[in-house]
Amino acid sequence: MINVGVIGTGYIGPVHIEALNRISGVKVKAVTDVNPELARKTAENYNVEHVYNDYTEILRDPSIDVIHNCTPNRLHYSITKEAIKYEKHVLSEKPLAMTLSEAEELAELAEKKGIVTGIDFCYRYYPVVQEMAVRVRRGDAGKVRMVSGTYFQDWLFFPTDYTWRLEKSESGESNIAADLGSHWFDLIQFVTGLKVVEVMADFATLIPVRKKPTRQVIAFEEAKEAETVDVKIEIEEYAAVLFRLSNGAPGSFTTCQACAGRKSDTEFQIYGDQCSFAWNHSKSTELWIGHREKPNETLIESPTALDSSTAAYATLPGGHPLGYHDAVLNLFKDFYQVLKNGKEPATNIARPTFSAGYEEMKILNALVESHKTRRWVQVKNL
Repeated sequence: MINVGVIGTGYIGPVHIEALNRISGVKVKAVTDVNPELARKTAENYNVEHVYNDYTEILRDPSIDVIHNCTPNRLHYSITKEAIKYEKHVLSEKPLAMTLSEAEELAELAEKKGIVTGIDFCYRYYPVVQEMAVRVRRGDAGKVRMVSGTYFQDWLFFPTDYTWRLEKSESGESNIAADLGSHWFDLIQFVTGLKVVEVMADFATLIPVRKKPTRQVIAFEEAKEAETVDVKIEIEEYAAVLFRLSNGAPGSFTTCQACAGRKSDTEFQIYGDQCSFAWNHSKSTELWIGHREKPNETLIESPTALDSSTAAYATLPGGHPLGYHDAVLNLFKDFYQVLKNGKEPATNIARPTFSAGYEEMKILNALVESHKTRRWVQVKNL
């Protein structure tokens, strides 16, 4: 049995626990949170055996094999570094750290210590996204000419909407580019096999003063009736990016968390010189394939319709759609397969490790610099 400790029981912590409870040979043994009541409630809801007072108790527990770091951004580096010191394997939320130097240190330290690592870039684990990656990488699209896409939400639409992600002390130099942008750029690099090498970014704070609840607010929670204080917002809820890929192809990306009616609407499109591919989270079981001289196609998620290397991620018969929890589960299964078997899963495309998290921090670092200097910025070479 592989014993797991989950640190952080806000929105994403229970998502991790639900997926872990579906993996054979894995047990969530302990949880902790800065809010003890939230940790106790989570433990009761998911039948977790132990609730620790703080994360150091989990790290010092010799029976815990793996740490899931589900804390705010500012704690990713310190907790993960200490977990590696205790020789715990680590699966972290994104971004990997607050700064590029921290991310580099974690990636190097984990490799040196032989730690199995993972980062929750879960959107790449929808079955048809895996299928798109296989097809684009084997050349079905031809040469990639351009890419584009968006990621819109509305959970920060009102001045009364609030999250720790809007605070520099908790989130770092960026809110939405670090949060949603990291997912989107991971998808682009994952599907194309190309790297983002240069960026031009524009950030904007759309609601400069917000009403911060005096009590803790979990992500996506509405807290309009809570007692509040006015807080000046210093980081962005909007970002637009022009970029270039390593083959010279141009791209564009826009994201915003104040778009009424858009709940979690992400889309990315790959345009090659043979055909096009597109995926939208609101229709997550469909892969759109565009043609010039014949009818367009829509591939529906089904194990019998996918490439043999990706069919295993579609665990239900066609017409029975998988969802967000299943994408997280697919990622976790690959992570724990490495722990159980001592080797990477037999798929065509590598899973997301701290190396992927480090790559995304390079992009984020360039985005922040570009916004501040109002110019194109090269992404640091790998």
